[in-house]
Amino acid sequence: MNHPQGERDLGEVSQARITGVDIRMINVPLGQPLETAAGVFPALPMVLVDLETDAGVTGCAYFSACFLPMMLKPIALLIDGLSEMIIGDRLAPAEIDQKLRRNMRLVGAKGPVASAMAVIEIATWDALAKHRQLPLCELLGGARQKTPIYQTIVSMDPQTAAEKAIESIEVGYGGVKCKLGQADPQADIALLTAVRAACGDGYPIMGDFNQALSVDEAEQRMESLDELNLTWVEEPTLADDFEGHARITEAARTPVSIGENWQGIADAQRSLSISASDLVMPDVIRMGGITAWLEAAHLADEAGVGVSSHGYSEICVHLLAVAARSQWLEHVDVLDEIFLDPIKPTNGVALPSPKPGVGISWNEDAIRRFLVKWR
Repeated sequence: MNHPQGERDLGEVSQARITGVDIRMINVPLGQPLETAAGVFPALPMVLVDLETDAGVTGCAYFSACFLPMMLKPIALLIDGLSEMIIGDRLAPAEIDQKLRRNMRLVGAKGPVASAMAVIEIATWDALAKHRQLPLCELLGGARQKTPIYQTIVSMDPQTAAEKAIESIEVGYGGVKCKLGQADPQADIALLTAVRAACGDGYPIMGDFNQALSVDEAEQRMESLDELNLTWVEEPTLADDFEGHARITEAARTPVSIGENWQGIADAQRSLSISASDLVMPDVIRMGGITAWLEAAHLADEAGVGVSSHGYSEICVHLLAVAARSQWLEHVDVLDEIFLDPIKPTNGVALPSPKPGVGISWNEDAIRRFLVKWR
């Protein structure tokens, strides 16, 4: 892969060996439930992974995209089974990723299988960067650059969202994102109007429909949103309907962003080839890991399309620091409690951790409170 801003080879390896993989499940209760067009979620289930090596470094990664507690154990079991295949292997992210994909060829590396593989790949990158004594962005050939950061507001109530928007500005976020897709279109308008009044003209506001609309509905609603000066609107229709999104994108003045549900490079190529959106925001887990995310960012650069992140801000702040058309880092502060050093916005931007690796350090006191037994 021709990486946009670095000369380091993404096939870089270490002679250190993987000695074990520790897997834990937690269910983090949310002070403010996550409200979306798909439902309300009172807690966020997560799988935490610690990849151990004979070099004395441990690579950390996590999975937080399932929303449903019933999905925790299947993901943990997949990670556990895949981990057995790499015990004793060199600390080489590309080699490990290729080995896992080869072994899972008959099953298919999509969905939960792909997510489990991605978590392992990310933990391997973290361990390798720690072994090299470099922040991940520097291992990838870049530098610790500032990236604009926005806060996703989890409430769809206008007053609550407006209050959270004011808090976000005071804390130092450069923008906010609102959850859209309520049954009554005017409810979305009321929400955005309240947040705009709280933030003031010119402050970046994004919207996310979470795939709630048909293409026809999306075209109608986008027309009403065009007067609100939104930075973008995400996934107005089904995530894999690239042709439908291309139609919406062509008709709307407000920029459309998709990509958080791309399931690998083939989806990125297809989406970009038909201009399915104005902007993209790949998810590092659903894409298949760090190497795949960077390749998707490179494809977006070739297409002249800006790239932002979806979730996993501790990891993605490093990736956006080396992406050629980097735009925004998404952050949702509901998970900050499980990290010792969570992402902190300053004057609208965030910096990658200066620590070796990704910079994830678990808050073990919090994790003990949220731990879920799985075996």
